Amino acid sequence: MTSSDTSPRHPHHTVAGLAPAARRRVAALRGLLFLALAWAALAGALAQPALASETGPAQLQSSATPAAPTQPLRVFLPLTLIASPAGGEGVDLVDFTYRLQEGDDLTVLALEWGIDSEAIACVTRSGQELLSGLRPDQIIMIPNPRYRCHTVQPGETVQQIAQDYGVAPEVLLAEPWNVVESVDALLETGQRLLILDGTRPDLAELRQGQPITGTAETPAQATPTPQGPAAWPYGDGHFIWPVQTGAISQGFRAGHRALDIAAPLGTPVYAADNGIVLKSGYSQDGYGGRVIIDHQIDYITLYAHLSQALVQAGDVVQKGQLIGYVGSTGNSTGPHVHFELRDFGFLIDPRTLLPAQMEGN
Repeated sequence: MTSSDTSPRHPHHTVAGLAPAARRRVAALRGLLFLALAWAALAGALAQPALASETGPAQLQSSATPAAPTQPLRVFLPLTLIASPAGGEGVDLVDFTYRLQEGDDLTVLALEWGIDSEAIACVTRSGQELLSGLRPDQIIMIPNPRYRCHTVQPGETVQQIAQDYGVAPEVLLAEPWNVVESVDALLETGQRLLILDGTRPDLAELRQGQPITGTAETPAQATPTPQGPAAWPYGDGHFIWPVQTGAISQGFRAGHRALDIAAPLGTPVYAADNGIVLKSGYSQDGYGGRVIIDHQIDYITLYAHLSQALVQAGDVVQKGQLIGYVGSTGNSTGPHVHFELRDFGFLIDPRTLLPAQMEGN
């Protein structure tokens, strides 16, 4: 008798061997698996260009053909000069270019860039080119602070100008921008000359005979008393500190012709003297939030990196008036106020005209 196999047979594990409902479930699972794999591949492709390295910020994949720059490289100011490795006191000849825009005012640009106002007269392609010939979209070169820019007056000679600036006549001849071939060359009135390492004019002598206006306080008595705008726009030349308390984190030196005063965020900033606000708001040239005040007696002050400015261009402010708050905007590594003081357009050390100590220190 032949015995028959009565044990149940196991079907092959194929879709064809499954019941219709099981086949539908497997198809659905396969579809979900395919979608998951496709999504993972797409997400990886999108994330790849913005991957950050451990030693730096996110790196973007470079294209095969980099785009050509549409304008020259612009240096963010305040302009920082690099000390000469040999002498230690000298600085490299650093300059920068700028593309003129409609409505630009050269004097205001000097304030925005933290350079002496005299330097703005030497931005043409040579000393014989007239400033009146400058046009929007033209590229100008701003000389570095080691140069003095002199405008020739009637009857002046190369020898006389060199003597006035304390340099040898050869210094003027060696500068190609001047286009001066000999010491005996005749200079035209209005021609400008770049003079390397020339001394500044005696600002104290320029100020002799000028009356002091307003009711001046002595530096020791000058304390911030924030009030509303006054009708008297003329300073008295006795400046107060822009903050009541703080620490000088960086002093006045070659390459940083200002005072950086570190103070907590939100510390009140005061006008150092009476004056009229020339500029207020955010600057793209490194200062961030800034206020510029013309004190109407050939002094101008600038307060930068503010978190907020409380005055507007054209406002008349008085000494001790609240004009803003300490911030860390623009090219700044921490909360502080960058304080500049100009005398006849020349950046000078503010400490020469400030009280010995801040009121709160």
